[in-house]
Amino acid sequence: MANIHILGEGAIGLLLAQHLSQSHQITLITRNKRAATYRYQTASIQQTIPCSTKTLAELPANSIDTLIIPVKAYQVIEALQALRPVLSKNGTLILSHNGMVDWSGELAALEKTQSAYFLSTSIAGYKVADTVHHTGQGATWFGPLNSPAECHYQRVFSQLFSTFENAQTTFDIMPTLWKKLAVNIAINPLSALEQVENGQLRQPKYAAQILNLMNEVQLVAASTGVTLALSELVTLAYNVMAQTANNRSSMNQDLANNRRTEIDAMCGYICELAAKQNIDVPFNQQLLEEVNKRWQLARQ
Repeated sequence: MANIHILGEGAIGLLLAQHLSQSHQITLITRNKRAATYRYQTASIQQTIPCSTKTLAELPANSIDTLIIPVKAYQVIEALQALRPVLSKNGTLILSHNGMVDWSGELAALEKTQSAYFLSTSIAGYKVADTVHHTGQGATWFGPLNSPAECHYQRVFSQLFSTFENAQTTFDIMPTLWKKLAVNIAINPLSALEQVENGQLRQPKYAAQILNLMNEVQLVAASTGVTLALSELVTLAYNVMAQTANNRSSMNQDLANNRRTEIDAMCGYICELAAKQNIDVPFNQQLLEEVNKRWQLARQ
């Protein structure tokens, strides 16, 4: 049994906590100290998630053996900087977020004995009060991010995630992250702007826009040395739409609730890399501007 700490009490963190609590001891790292009972719910199941909570101030230095950081993309760097001191000398760090973030500097600051991994998952859910509703189960990929992790990723996967539905490992996680980014871009901005469930994006009226978005992702990925097939990206996007048909994407929920979105780590990431390579990405640029404009208007 592993002693696992999960940062935050968001939907993905609680879904991971529920699954991992079946075999491990779970502690949620929360912003404020409070006694809370978290619940997991599907169409047929409702149960309490067995876990404890601690604040960062309650965690001694080098005290965490396994740390999962499933936060918003714009929170990742700050979270890494705050929690690196409490990770044990031989600790395991697992990142899981939408979009793409340049965490290379933070990973380089880890001890040579600390291993870092990425968990790319399409599990879907939303949180109401202290209850997380599980609405979809997509593919999960797990792979190493630094040299120490390359020696242990199969063992860590077997210990933590092998019982996840549709879960697999990969030694080279970057192509997987690019594919997840493509799926994010195909689903999140459009579902947020249209305020529709993911499955609604399979309507023919969205097909041309989705194809053009995926084409831009493929071109930019190729400029970084990652080769992706356009047909595979489109197929992946539509598969996730089907698997999470009744789910509202995280960006959909964020925009509906006037919260900051992860658009800068999705379309914004594509636009930033495209500018450096003189690649024209008008479809990603348009969504980036529209989502940010909608959020700014909601804040006024």
